[in-house]
Amino acid sequence: MTVSDDDVRALAGAVMTLVNQIRRGQAKAFNPELVAVLEVLARRGDLTPSELADALPAPASSVSRRVKALSEGGWVTVTPDARDRRSYRVVLSPAGRAELDRLIRQGLDVFAELIKDWNERDVREYTALTRRLTSAEPPPDPPAARTHPWWKES
Repeated sequence: MTVSDDDVRALAGAVMTLVNQIRRGQAKAFNPELVAVLEVLARRGDLTPSELADALPAPASSVSRRVKALSEGGWVTVTPDARDRRSYRVVLSPAGRAELDRLIRQGLDVFAELIKDWNERDVREYTALTRRLTSAEPPPDPPAARTHPWWKES
């Protein structure tokens, strides 16, 4: 079955509207960059800044700024790395775990309000379709841009 361009356009518009609404809501409620660090630490335990940078992915300088802000807020604990004296390890503090739990609960409450008029079948069907969409194989990347003038191609 082929889906019409109009239907694809409508679906893409609806998805992008949802993504933008989520981003705006997150930006109002918390700093997504800081919460990303808390989420990684909650899943993976204590990490070095370079391990955090790989897990996010983010530049090391950005991770250092995030860790400093979280440490100042009491949400992470920083200790010297016993294996590498030039580095340190970051672990989620009890206050950080509590903040992450609070944010998760707040997010679930927002979603519950959004779907308060839906029935169980609607929720399950939307969930299944969203999982199907997010698990789909993405299209290939477009060809790389030229790095030299066209007249120099051999």
